[in-house]
Amino acid sequence: MSLNIINELVVANVQNSIQFYENNFNFTTEMKEGKPITWAQLKNNEAIIMLEDYNTVKSEISNYPSKVHNSNLIKFEYNELREIKELYKTLKQNNIEFFMEYTETDYGKAEFGILDPDKNLILISAVM
Repeated sequence: MSLNIINELVVANVQNSIQFYENNFNFTTEMKEGKPITWAQLKNNEAIIMLEDYNTVKSEISNYPSKVHNSNLIKFEYNELREIKELYKTLKQNNIEFFMEYTETDYGKAEFGILDPDKNLILISAVM
């Protein structure tokens, strides 16, 4: 049996989220649907994220909960410490909202955390 786990983020505006992930993390849009766009699949190497419009999800799943800030955490792990140091500087310059500043942990990782346009928590990490 083969299993792939793909994060699907329910967002307020798919186009805004596409721009955020393309501009900040070099994702490319593989597929998209709707006018305006209500669903998209983005890819960066082997990493895949799906984005779906909240109102679309709500209409498809009648008991879908109200959209609130969540406590789920998506982790983007990079191979090179240099990559996240450069990314940290770029995100700071782009005025991206941080929930955790750059830190070097006692378990050998460098990490920082940002919020996407829908306040999804993204932890960015690399081995030191």
